[in-house]
Amino acid sequence: MSTSDAAVAEHVARIDADGFTILEGAIDAELVAAVRDAIRRVETELDVQPKGTQAEGIATKRMYNLLVKDPVFAALPVHPAVLPIAEGMLDRGLLLSGMTAMDIGPGERAQPLHGDDAVMSRHLPPPHPPLVVTTLWAFTDFTADNGATRFVRGSHRFAATPDRPGALDGHEIECFEAPAGSVMVLHGSLWHGGGANATADEWRCGVNVQYCAGFVRQQQNPYLGIAPEVAAAFPDRLLELLGYRLYKGIMGHVDGRSPGEVVFGERMAETAYRDAEARGARSMVGDHGGGAPA
Repeated sequence: MSTSDAAVAEHVARIDADGFTILEGAIDAELVAAVRDAIRRVETELDVQPKGTQAEGIATKRMYNLLVKDPVFAALPVHPAVLPIAEGMLDRGLLLSGMTAMDIGPGERAQPLHGDDAVMSRHLPPPHPPLVVTTLWAFTDFTADNGATRFVRGSHRFAATPDRPGALDGHEIECFEAPAGSVMVLHGSLWHGGGANATADEWRCGVNVQYCAGFVRQQQNPYLGIAPEVAAAFPDRLLELLGYRLYKGIMGHVDGRSPGEVVFGERMAETAYRDAEARGARSMVGDHGGGAPA
């Protein structure tokens, strides 16, 4: 499944209005099975256990840095049904902020509601334009009983944060109940959280693929977390999402060169300022009317 320009516009408008959109049947059954099997296999190989924190859960197996754990995970950040919507919310210079597998087990309690951009709230009080876009991928059926993600529609427009006393009063908490293969795309400010798993033996398996604006620090560090010899096998678009290109022709350079040129040579070569100007694009400085630096 891919997403047309018209469909992208519809999804972006829906996210702007409600804080989220849902794509049912976004990923085919073969990829669903391959990702789910990889998660369960790696959990066993690495003996993944619940981390026991309020955010990460007492009965949830979480895994970070998925791109180094199995090649199948590389299909998710660049998926043609999902990436164009994230690009529509941010821009093509967006970054992959992180990927996390979340296998919610029986007995798990509800995660506190939060926005994924909460770390920015001190410097950028809500509401504000999206700086983070989160995509939640269902690799098993999500139900209210097994831990489906809970959320408050429209909360990306609230001036408060959900941890303030009384913030939830009068607001309906909904659940992302959907069959495996569905994806929920949400504005980073939307209040949401994993649900409680009240079943006896069901595990709710999902993956969080999170993007951020190109000038925002990524949550999971790919430069130290992914060895260059592993990253070299990724397609160019995935390397761009990891930050090996320059943002707006300037941000992220190493002595005037793109990180990708430093690591991979000519394949990802780009020179700060010069190449953007040759393409007729304005650099970050030019975008703000400052012209070239002295």
